[in-house]
Amino acid sequence: MKLVTGGLLILAAENAYAHAQLVQFPNHESAAAVLVPGSFVLLVLGILLLMWGLLTEARTSEKA
Repeated sequence: MKLVTGGLLILAAENAYAHAQLVQFPNHESAAAVLVPGSFVLLVLGILLLMWGLLTEARTSEKA
């Protein structure tokens, strides 16, 4: 579940950054001031959750 959540947070970060770049002139500065830092926070949280999931949910092969 951590892997899925981390992947979704990374996708949300990319989506927020793309929307910050697509906003037109009159509202660009205010939108970028919110969406760019927000996308950075989502990206960091997504990477941390993805790494945590990779470290804790890895399956170990047991030879019987």
